[in-house]
Amino acid sequence: MDLDLKLKPWQRWAAYGLFAAVAFLVALRQTFPTEAVKERLVMEAAAQGWQIRVADVGPAGLLGVAMTSLSLESREGVRIPVERLEATVRPWSLLRGRRGFSFDAALFEGRVKGYAEEGGATRRVKAALAGLDLSRAVPLRTATGVDLAGLVSGDVDLTLDDAEPAKSSGHVDLAVQRAAVNGGALPIPGMGGALTLPRVALGQLSAHATVKDGKLTFEQLETKGDDLELNGGGLYCVLQPRLAFSPIFGKLSVRFRDAFWQKSGTAGFKSLAEMALAPARGRDGAYGFQIFGTLSQPQARLAP
Repeated sequence: MDLDLKLKPWQRWAAYGLFAAVAFLVALRQTFPTEAVKERLVMEAAAQGWQIRVADVGPAGLLGVAMTSLSLESREGVRIPVERLEATVRPWSLLRGRRGFSFDAALFEGRVKGYAEEGGATRRVKAALAGLDLSRAVPLRTATGVDLAGLVSGDVDLTLDDAEPAKSSGHVDLAVQRAAVNGGALPIPGMGGALTLPRVALGQLSAHATVKDGKLTFEQLETKGDDLELNGGGLYCVLQPRLAFSPIFGKLSVRFRDAFWQKSGTAGFKSLAEMALAPARGRDGAYGFQIFGTLSQPQARLAP
């Protein structure tokens, strides 16, 4: 059967143009300089105090790279393993005179997806978190000395102005399902040692923070689990160009439930806890802690 396909002149030109555009995009993707982009990412990370190691790199999307089995390590020795990371250039940001890229990372058995852009003295990071397993977050364990568990989800949207921090804005909304402390050691200043922690069920932890006047303030930070109640509303950090070094201040209160002391294995811990934490016990039976240090390395001391 003969097929007589007749096109009008404008249709031919449209078909030629479409074919040329598709051919150009395919060629652009196949010849995208992934190694050059990788080197640039390594240099940019080094400028921020991080060292990147990558096992494999290839093209992703139209203008991007996909990296597998990579790790980020800070000057302080904090190492973050990332199973896979895709980073693609955001053309719209370039048209506005800003540098920007979208990212999609798989780490800690979960996913972080969003974008970051920078222009002048302002930076914006917007990300959605889903299913990050705290039990696999070794850097967090290293920073706090506590073995945490739970699945983190939520979203972050921060616009930081390095020149005028008071103009920074944004919010952080996070929720931790099945949060728990699986052990660890809580340093007790003045005692020359630490309090070994048993397993504590925290339930669902909720955190909501907003940025105003150069400070990120936690308007809500609480959990009401089967074993204890925790409240850290009012904690804040003063934002710095390198977020990890932002100083943090505020108070945290912890109240153990009666059911916790009745659990197997907590009888011996109760006497130790009451002796070590006695100076921080309030009239309502809650223990108070003064939080200080930095966002990446928070510390606590007893505060009645």
